[in-house]
Amino acid sequence: MRPAFTFTEIREAEKSIIEKEGIPSLILMENAGKNTFDVITSLYPDIADRTIVIVCGKGNNAGDGFVIARHFLINGIPVDIYNLSKPGEFKGDALVNFEILAKLGSGICGMHKITENDPDILYTSLKKLKGKALIIDAMLGSGTKGSVTGIFEKVIEQINTLKRKNINIDVISVDVPSGIGEGHTTGAVVDACHTVTMGAVKTELLYGAGKENTGSLYVVPIGITNDCFERVNIYNKFLVEDSDVRSLFPKRKKTSYKYSNGKSLVIGGSKGLSGAVIMSSLAALKVGSGAVLAAYPRSITAHFSRKLNEVIKTELDETPDGSIAGDSYTKILKQLSKADAVLIGPGLSLNKDTANFLFDVIINSPRPLVIDADALTLLAGNIEVLKQRKNESEIILTPHVGEFSRLTGKTTDEINTNRFEIVREFAKEYNLNVVLKSETSLSCTSDGNIYINNTGNELLGSAGSGDVLSGIIVSLLAQSGNVNTAMICGNYVHGMLADIYYDKYGNKQSASQQDLIKLIPTAITEILG
Repeated sequence: MRPAFTFTEIREAEKSIIEKEGIPSLILMENAGKNTFDVITSLYPDIADRTIVIVCGKGNNAGDGFVIARHFLINGIPVDIYNLSKPGEFKGDALVNFEILAKLGSGICGMHKITENDPDILYTSLKKLKGKALIIDAMLGSGTKGSVTGIFEKVIEQINTLKRKNINIDVISVDVPSGIGEGHTTGAVVDACHTVTMGAVKTELLYGAGKENTGSLYVVPIGITNDCFERVNIYNKFLVEDSDVRSLFPKRKKTSYKYSNGKSLVIGGSKGLSGAVIMSSLAALKVGSGAVLAAYPRSITAHFSRKLNEVIKTELDETPDGSIAGDSYTKILKQLSKADAVLIGPGLSLNKDTANFLFDVIINSPRPLVIDADALTLLAGNIEVLKQRKNESEIILTPHVGEFSRLTGKTTDEINTNRFEIVREFAKEYNLNVVLKSETSLSCTSDGNIYINNTGNELLGSAGSGDVLSGIIVSLLAQSGNVNTAMICGNYVHGMLADIYYDKYGNKQSASQQDLIKLIPTAITEILG
């Protein structure tokens, strides 16, 4: 797994490493720029035929831009630099690389100044461009605090306009898209096609404006090994990689049989909400549960009988509203004893009597629980029930940000601004595990480790997506008996479904949940292959 840091954390980590290892920062900047150049040229085989423009500010991000420009020149590719700062404003490593570039590039590297008096020089030079161009954003880096204003805001908006109006203009950001700051970014941000970040993953690129504007993300080494980053990763945040999932994913033994391959019990459904529990059950089957049991109110039996022949079904008494009756816990004891893991919540309804059944399950269940959907909303009204559990079996909650807001009493803005600490504190307080669903989902264990998922796209932002995910997670929990495996692999597989669909059909919005469930075998084949 790759350590992940916020902007503040990565600065502290790099400072600590530089001091302990004695690595000159100038070398780190050189490595960052050279490796970024290599990524850019690999992305654009036609790079020599493009107009190359690098837009620089005045800090180390500009220094990276100067190194990149130098490597273009070394390889015989002309480049134009547009500076938003005067040479006298450069300091340290950025100044050293500016001076080298100025000498080396004399006559072959165009140097232009963007000023308050001449703010449109970049826009004017590119708006009538006939061929292809690449704008490299090296303006602000990760040091931005608050919204960008003045000349920087204007240039960011001009770059975005050029990209939007001319399909022959691509934008690459160096380290971070300029305008992305710490916390919750609301101002102007460069809309990058690709972002090449330095050294380690920055979490601000995975959420909010960062997720929206980063494009494809690449991480390049700067001369600090992953082991060094791991030694200073006191924040216990990790980006999950392909190899992690391949090593964790449960694999059947040749001597296995149906009841040794994980038995999943899915509890939920109500009148008018049968689809959720059916999708969860089907997802659990497809991911590999040796047996899936389902318990649901009697009135939706017909839906199950038509759609899921393989599921072992249990009808429960129901309320007048068609949801599971409050006194039904004793009637699922037999199913609980058979199950290796239990999911409760999909389509459960918000009936108060059904809430009593939910609380009985949470308090008394001897099996690991995954709690999702309506069950989370009911739980928010009686959160202390989590501290009344009679058994030490694991619990995984799978809320989206809105549901997590109800569970914690925090606003969605508070969560989006400080999600890692809030989810970590909640998991520790209630001694459970949380899968927080958002544009980039994360898993937090009860001891505070956070695993960030790197698969998926906006296809997952539709009704029923969470039901599919919870079905995947309970199946993996039943098969592996390990909450880390269930959460990490569950998020990863779920995201893969959206990525596979996009690769196959070329869009990120037309898939139904049934379309994605059908792709589960493809995803698992890729993992196990």
